[in-house]
Amino acid sequence: MQTLPKWATLLLSVVPVVFCVSVSASPCLQNRAAIDIGSGSTKIAVAEVDTCQHQIRKMLYQQQLPVSYNDALMHAADNRLPDSIIRQGLSALKQEIKQASRFHPVSIEGVATAVFRNAENGQQIIQLFNQQSSAHIRIISQQQEALLGFASARAALNQSGVQKDDILVWDIGGGSMQMTTWDEQHGHPHPVIYQGKLASVTLKNYIVSLLKHQPLRPDSSPNPIGNDAGNALKFVEFYASNDVDASLKRLIPHRKIIGIGGVHDYSIRQQFGNKPDSYTLTQLSTLAGLQVMKRDDELHGDYRATDVSNLLLVEGYMRALNIPEVTLVKASLVQGLLVR
Repeated sequence: MQTLPKWATLLLSVVPVVFCVSVSASPCLQNRAAIDIGSGSTKIAVAEVDTCQHQIRKMLYQQQLPVSYNDALMHAADNRLPDSIIRQGLSALKQEIKQASRFHPVSIEGVATAVFRNAENGQQIIQLFNQQSSAHIRIISQQQEALLGFASARAALNQSGVQKDDILVWDIGGGSMQMTTWDEQHGHPHPVIYQGKLASVTLKNYIVSLLKHQPLRPDSSPNPIGNDAGNALKFVEFYASNDVDASLKRLIPHRKIIGIGGVHDYSIRQQFGNKPDSYTLTQLSTLAGLQVMKRDDELHGDYRATDVSNLLLVEGYMRALNIPEVTLVKASLVQGLLVR
Protein backbone atom coordinates (compact mmCIF):
# COMPACT_ATOMS: atom_id res chain seq x y z
CA MET A 1 0.00 0.00 0.00
CA GLN A 2 1.40 3.37 -1.07
CA THR A 3 1.84 5.89 1.71
CA LEU A 4 0.86 9.53 1.23
CA PRO A 5 3.61 12.13 0.97
CA LYS A 6 4.39 13.92 4.19
CA TRP A 7 2.95 17.23 2.88
CA ALA A 8 -0.40 15.59 2.01
CA THR A 9 -0.67 13.98 5.45
CA LEU A 10 -0.01 17.36 7.06
CA LEU A 11 -2.63 19.07 4.86
CA LEU A 12 -5.28 16.49 5.72
CA SER A 13 -4.60 16.95 9.41
CA VAL A 14 -5.13 20.73 9.10
CA VAL A 15 -8.26 20.78 6.88
CA PRO A 16 -10.72 19.35 9.48
CA VAL A 17 -9.58 21.96 11.99
CA VAL A 18 -10.14 24.83 9.54
CA PHE A 19 -13.52 23.38 8.54
CA CYS A 20 -14.65 23.06 12.14
CA VAL A 21 -13.68 26.64 12.90
CA SER A 22 -15.60 28.02 9.89
CA VAL A 23 -18.71 25.99 10.72
CA SER A 24 -18.70 27.02 14.37
CA ALA A 25 -18.35 30.71 13.41
CA SER A 26 -21.02 30.80 10.67
CA PRO A 27 -24.37 29.82 12.32
CA CYS A 28 -24.81 33.34 13.72
CA LEU A 29 -24.47 35.02 10.31
CA GLN A 30 -27.48 35.42 8.03
CA ASN A 31 -28.39 37.55 5.05
CA ARG A 32 -31.70 39.18 5.91
CA ALA A 33 -33.94 41.64 4.04
CA ALA A 34 -36.33 44.18 5.56
CA ILE A 35 -38.96 46.48 4.05
CA ASP A 36 -40.43 49.74 5.35
CA ILE A 37 -43.57 50.84 3.49
CA GLY A 38 -44.19 54.40 4.57
CA SER A 39 -46.64 57.09 3.58
CA GLY A 40 -44.46 58.46 0.79
CA SER A 41 -41.92 55.78 -0.12
CA THR A 42 -41.01 52.10 0.05
CA LYS A 43 -37.57 51.23 1.42
CA ILE A 44 -35.71 47.93 1.38
CA ALA A 45 -32.36 46.85 2.80
CA VAL A 46 -30.38 43.62 2.76
CA ALA A 47 -27.64 43.03 5.29
CA GLU A 48 -25.38 40.38 6.71
CA VAL A 49 -26.62 40.13 10.29
CA ASP A 50 -25.01 38.60 13.36
CA THR A 51 -28.13 37.03 14.88
CA CYS A 52 -26.32 36.14 18.10
CA GLN A 53 -25.14 39.70 18.81
CA HIS A 54 -28.13 41.36 17.06
CA GLN A 55 -25.81 43.51 14.98
CA ILE A 56 -25.58 44.44 11.32
CA ARG A 57 -22.19 43.20 10.13
CA LYS A 58 -22.40 44.55 6.59
CA MET A 59 -25.06 46.41 4.61
CA LEU A 60 -25.31 44.67 1.24
CA TYR A 61 -28.04 46.60 -0.56
CA GLN A 62 -30.42 49.54 -0.03
CA GLN A 63 -33.07 51.12 -2.21
CA GLN A 64 -35.88 53.66 -1.77
CA LEU A 65 -38.67 54.29 -4.28
CA PRO A 66 -41.28 57.07 -4.05
CA VAL A 67 -44.93 56.00 -3.75
CA SER A 68 -47.32 58.82 -2.79
CA TYR A 69 -49.73 56.81 -0.65
CA ASN A 70 -50.54 59.67 1.72
CA ASP A 71 -51.38 62.15 -1.04
CA ALA A 72 -53.57 59.53 -2.71
CA LEU A 73 -55.47 58.85 0.51
CA MET A 74 -56.03 62.54 1.21
CA HIS A 75 -57.77 62.88 -2.16
CA ALA A 76 -59.88 59.74 -1.79
CA ALA A 77 -63.52 60.54 -0.99
CA ASP A 78 -64.13 57.14 0.62
CA ASN A 79 -60.90 56.98 2.70
CA ARG A 80 -59.71 54.06 0.57
CA LEU A 81 -56.42 53.94 -1.29
CA PRO A 82 -57.25 53.81 -5.03
CA ASP A 83 -56.30 51.00 -7.39
CA SER A 84 -53.81 53.20 -9.24
CA ILE A 85 -51.61 53.78 -6.17
CA ILE A 86 -51.96 50.12 -5.12
CA ARG A 87 -50.61 49.03 -8.51
CA GLN A 88 -47.76 51.54 -8.24
CA GLY A 89 -46.94 50.36 -4.72
CA LEU A 90 -46.99 46.69 -5.70
CA SER A 91 -44.74 47.41 -8.68
CA ALA A 92 -42.22 49.23 -6.46
CA LEU A 93 -42.31 46.40 -3.92
CA LYS A 94 -41.72 43.71 -6.56
CA GLN A 95 -38.91 45.72 -8.12
CA GLU A 96 -37.13 46.09 -4.80
CA ILE A 97 -37.59 42.43 -3.83
CA LYS A 98 -36.21 41.32 -7.20
CA GLN A 99 -33.03 43.31 -6.57
CA ALA A 100 -32.77 42.12 -2.97
CA SER A 101 -33.17 38.47 -3.98
CA ARG A 102 -29.75 38.59 -5.65
CA PHE A 103 -28.28 38.37 -2.12
CA HIS A 104 -30.34 35.29 -1.18
CA PRO A 105 -31.81 36.57 2.12
CA VAL A 106 -33.19 33.90 4.43
CA SER A 107 -36.21 36.09 5.15
CA ILE A 108 -37.91 39.28 3.93
CA GLU A 109 -39.75 40.95 6.80
CA GLY A 110 -41.65 44.21 6.37
CA VAL A 111 -43.76 46.80 8.16
CA ALA A 112 -46.35 49.30 6.92
CA THR A 113 -47.06 52.49 8.82
CA ALA A 114 -49.37 55.52 9.12
CA VAL A 115 -51.20 55.57 5.81
CA PHE A 116 -52.12 51.88 6.09
CA ARG A 117 -53.31 52.39 9.66
CA ASN A 118 -55.61 55.16 8.42
CA ALA A 119 -56.88 53.76 5.12
CA GLU A 120 -60.14 51.81 5.14
CA ASN A 121 -58.57 49.17 2.91
CA GLY A 122 -55.08 49.27 4.42
CA GLN A 123 -55.15 45.71 5.77
CA GLN A 124 -56.51 44.31 2.49
CA ILE A 125 -53.70 45.99 0.54
CA ILE A 126 -51.02 44.52 2.78
CA GLN A 127 -52.62 41.08 2.42
CA LEU A 128 -52.47 41.54 -1.37
CA PHE A 129 -48.81 42.59 -1.18
CA ASN A 130 -48.00 39.47 0.85
CA GLN A 131 -49.83 37.24 -1.62
CA GLN A 132 -48.15 38.81 -4.64
CA SER A 133 -44.59 38.84 -3.24
CA SER A 134 -42.23 36.74 -1.16
CA ALA A 135 -42.36 39.21 1.73
CA HIS A 136 -44.11 38.99 5.10
CA ILE A 137 -45.43 42.51 5.81
CA ARG A 138 -47.59 43.66 8.72
CA ILE A 139 -49.15 46.96 9.78
CA ILE A 140 -47.70 48.30 13.03
CA SER A 141 -49.04 50.85 15.52
CA GLN A 142 -47.42 54.26 15.92
CA GLN A 143 -45.95 53.19 19.26
CA GLN A 144 -44.42 50.10 17.64
CA GLU A 145 -43.12 52.36 14.86
CA ALA A 146 -41.45 54.62 17.43
CA LEU A 147 -39.75 51.74 19.24
CA LEU A 148 -38.64 50.16 15.97
CA GLY A 149 -37.22 53.48 14.82
CA PHE A 150 -35.30 53.76 18.08
CA ALA A 151 -33.90 50.24 17.62
CA SER A 152 -32.96 51.12 14.03
CA ALA A 153 -31.06 54.21 15.13
CA ARG A 154 -29.08 52.26 17.74
CA ALA A 155 -28.31 49.53 15.21
CA ALA A 156 -27.18 52.08 12.63
CA LEU A 157 -25.02 53.88 15.20
CA ASN A 158 -23.35 50.57 16.01
CA GLN A 159 -21.77 52.03 19.16
CA SER A 160 -21.85 49.59 22.07
CA GLY A 161 -21.38 52.35 24.66
CA VAL A 162 -24.55 54.25 23.70
CA GLN A 163 -27.25 53.72 26.33
CA LYS A 164 -30.98 54.09 25.77
CA ASP A 165 -31.17 57.21 27.89
CA ASP A 166 -28.28 58.89 26.04
CA ILE A 167 -30.25 59.61 22.87
CA LEU A 168 -33.60 60.81 21.61
CA VAL A 169 -34.56 59.45 18.17
CA TRP A 170 -36.59 61.77 15.96
CA ASP A 171 -38.28 60.03 13.03
CA ILE A 172 -40.37 61.97 10.51
CA GLY A 173 -42.27 60.38 7.66
CA GLY A 174 -44.98 61.44 5.26
CA GLY A 175 -47.91 60.94 7.62
CA SER A 176 -46.56 60.70 11.16
CA MET A 177 -43.74 61.82 13.45
CA GLN A 178 -42.19 60.04 16.42
CA MET A 179 -39.76 61.18 19.12
CA THR A 180 -38.51 58.36 21.34
CA THR A 181 -36.18 58.14 24.30
CA TRP A 182 -35.95 56.17 27.55
CA ASP A 183 -36.13 57.34 31.14
CA GLU A 184 -35.92 55.60 34.50
CA GLN A 185 -39.28 55.30 36.25
CA HIS A 186 -39.66 53.47 39.57
CA GLY A 187 -36.18 52.01 39.11
CA HIS A 188 -36.81 50.60 35.63
CA PRO A 189 -36.14 51.97 32.12
CA HIS A 190 -39.32 53.08 30.41
CA PRO A 191 -39.89 54.44 26.88
CA VAL A 192 -41.05 58.04 26.55
CA ILE A 193 -42.70 58.52 23.16
CA TYR A 194 -44.20 61.45 21.28
CA GLN A 195 -46.68 60.33 18.62
CA GLY A 196 -47.24 63.29 16.31
CA LYS A 197 -49.67 63.71 13.42
CA LEU A 198 -48.02 66.72 11.78
CA ALA A 199 -45.54 65.37 9.26
CA SER A 200 -44.09 65.91 5.79
CA VAL A 201 -47.17 65.59 3.59
CA THR A 202 -49.60 67.07 6.11
CA LEU A 203 -47.59 70.29 6.41
CA LYS A 204 -47.18 70.53 2.63
CA ASN A 205 -50.95 70.24 2.20
CA TYR A 206 -51.58 72.81 4.96
CA ILE A 207 -49.45 75.35 3.10
CA VAL A 208 -51.12 74.62 -0.26
CA SER A 209 -54.72 74.70 0.95
CA LEU A 210 -54.81 77.07 3.94
CA LEU A 211 -51.99 79.52 3.24
CA LYS A 212 -51.99 79.63 -0.55
CA HIS A 213 -55.73 78.88 -0.93
CA GLN A 214 -55.09 76.48 -3.80
CA PRO A 215 -57.03 73.29 -4.52
CA LEU A 216 -55.37 70.12 -3.27
CA ARG A 217 -54.44 67.62 -5.98
CA PRO A 218 -52.20 64.53 -5.81
CA ASP A 219 -49.42 66.53 -7.51
CA SER A 220 -49.93 69.75 -5.52
CA SER A 221 -46.78 71.66 -4.61
CA PRO A 222 -46.43 74.71 -2.34
CA ASN A 223 -43.27 75.90 -4.12
CA PRO A 224 -42.21 78.61 -4.13
CA ILE A 225 -43.42 79.06 -0.56
CA GLY A 226 -42.08 82.61 -0.49
CA ASN A 227 -43.79 85.00 1.92
CA ASP A 228 -45.98 82.22 3.33
CA ALA A 229 -42.92 80.69 5.00
CA GLY A 230 -43.22 82.91 8.07
CA ASN A 231 -46.81 81.89 8.76
CA ALA A 232 -46.02 78.21 8.13
CA LEU A 233 -43.15 78.38 10.61
CA LYS A 234 -45.33 80.09 13.23
CA PHE A 235 -47.98 77.41 12.80
CA VAL A 236 -45.47 74.56 13.27
CA GLU A 237 -43.86 76.21 16.29
CA PHE A 238 -47.26 76.79 17.94
CA TYR A 239 -48.38 73.23 17.14
CA ALA A 240 -45.19 71.65 18.53
CA SER A 241 -45.25 73.76 21.69
CA ASN A 242 -48.74 72.53 22.53
CA ASP A 243 -48.61 68.99 21.19
CA VAL A 244 -45.38 67.65 22.74
CA ASP A 245 -45.87 66.46 26.31
CA ALA A 246 -43.96 68.08 29.17
CA SER A 247 -42.48 64.72 30.19
CA LEU A 248 -40.57 64.60 26.91
CA LYS A 249 -39.70 68.30 26.85
CA ARG A 250 -37.83 68.05 30.15
CA LEU A 251 -35.62 65.23 28.80
CA ILE A 252 -34.60 66.95 25.54
CA PRO A 253 -31.76 69.07 27.04
CA HIS A 254 -30.16 65.87 28.40
CA ARG A 255 -30.30 63.83 25.20
CA LYS A 256 -28.36 63.75 21.95
CA ILE A 257 -30.98 64.26 19.23
CA ILE A 258 -30.71 61.67 16.44
CA GLY A 259 -32.61 62.36 13.22
CA ILE A 260 -33.65 59.35 11.12
CA GLY A 261 -36.11 58.64 8.35
CA GLY A 262 -36.77 60.20 4.97
CA VAL A 263 -37.21 63.81 6.08
CA HIS A 264 -33.99 64.07 8.10
CA ASP A 265 -31.64 61.79 6.25
CA TYR A 266 -32.90 62.01 2.68
CA SER A 267 -34.66 65.36 2.25
CA ILE A 268 -32.82 67.74 4.55
CA ARG A 269 -29.34 66.21 4.27
CA GLN A 270 -29.55 66.31 0.46
CA GLN A 271 -30.52 70.00 0.45
CA PHE A 272 -27.33 70.91 2.28
CA GLY A 273 -24.62 71.12 -0.37
CA ASN A 274 -22.02 69.27 1.72
CA LYS A 275 -24.46 66.53 2.90
CA PRO A 276 -23.46 66.93 6.58
CA ASP A 277 -23.70 64.41 9.41
CA SER A 278 -25.41 67.04 11.59
CA TYR A 279 -26.91 70.51 11.39
CA THR A 280 -27.68 73.31 13.83
CA LEU A 281 -30.84 75.38 14.10
CA THR A 282 -28.95 78.37 12.69
CA GLN A 283 -27.74 76.39 9.67
CA LEU A 284 -31.21 75.01 9.02
CA SER A 285 -32.83 78.43 9.27
CA THR A 286 -30.32 79.90 6.81
CA LEU A 287 -30.93 77.10 4.32
CA ALA A 288 -34.72 77.44 4.64
CA GLY A 289 -34.47 81.17 3.91
CA LEU A 290 -32.83 80.36 0.58
CA GLN A 291 -35.00 77.40 -0.41
CA VAL A 292 -38.41 79.00 0.20
CA MET A 293 -37.88 81.22 -2.84
CA LYS A 294 -37.31 78.30 -5.23
CA ARG A 295 -39.74 76.77 -7.70
CA ASP A 296 -40.03 73.03 -8.29
CA ASP A 297 -37.89 73.25 -11.42
CA GLU A 298 -35.09 74.79 -9.34
CA LEU A 299 -35.09 71.84 -6.93
CA HIS A 300 -33.88 68.28 -7.48
CA GLY A 301 -35.00 64.74 -6.70
CA ASP A 302 -38.24 62.80 -6.35
CA TYR A 303 -39.55 64.69 -3.29
CA ARG A 304 -39.40 68.32 -4.47
CA ALA A 305 -42.99 69.04 -3.44
CA THR A 306 -42.17 68.44 0.25
CA ASP A 307 -38.44 69.23 0.45
CA VAL A 308 -38.76 72.93 1.33
CA SER A 309 -41.73 72.56 3.68
CA ASN A 310 -39.73 69.82 5.44
CA LEU A 311 -37.16 72.46 6.38
CA LEU A 312 -39.89 74.58 7.98
CA LEU A 313 -41.36 71.55 9.74
CA VAL A 314 -38.07 70.64 11.41
CA GLU A 315 -37.12 74.26 12.11
CA GLY A 316 -40.46 74.90 13.84
CA TYR A 317 -40.05 71.89 16.13
CA MET A 318 -36.43 72.76 16.90
CA ARG A 319 -37.48 76.29 17.92
CA ALA A 320 -40.44 75.13 19.98
CA LEU A 321 -38.48 72.44 21.84
CA ASN A 322 -35.16 74.31 22.13
CA ILE A 323 -33.24 71.73 20.08
CA PRO A 324 -29.91 73.32 19.10
CA GLU A 325 -28.58 70.53 16.86
CA VAL A 326 -29.64 67.30 15.14
CA THR A 327 -27.23 64.46 14.37
CA LEU A 328 -28.18 62.56 11.22
CA VAL A 329 -28.08 58.77 11.11
CA LYS A 330 -28.88 56.81 7.97
CA ALA A 331 -31.73 54.68 9.30
CA SER A 332 -35.43 54.10 8.72
CA LEU A 333 -37.29 51.15 10.24
CA VAL A 334 -35.39 48.51 8.29
CA GLN A 335 -32.32 48.40 10.55
CA GLY A 336 -34.47 47.54 13.56
CA LEU A 337 -36.20 44.79 11.60
CA LEU A 338 -32.91 43.35 10.42
CA VAL A 339 -31.46 42.86 13.91
CA ARG A 340 -34.61 41.54 15.63
